[in-house]
Amino acid sequence: MNILPEYLRQLLLDSPETGVDLHVVAITLANGRVIEDVAIVNCSVIACVRGKPFVWFDGSDVASLHVSHRRWGAGHLSTR
Repeated sequence: MNILPEYLRQLLLDSPETGVDLHVVAITLANGRVIEDVAIVNCSVIACVRGKPFVWFDGSDVASLHVSHRRWGAGHLSTR
């Protein structure tokens, strides 16, 4: 499983959910790259990135995140 660092998990625990056990966030990687529409489940697991077939980065690469609550519509965890 691809897990967020503890300090980011705590941040999500203190934030309202986008859906049941789901946060949609924008993340910034340690190299400065920003990735929009990342689905985080259970405040810890990086589940998917909208429009991508897989998650190509590791949770330890995440420097920061911003909860966007951007909804994907029905089937929100689909990569389409």
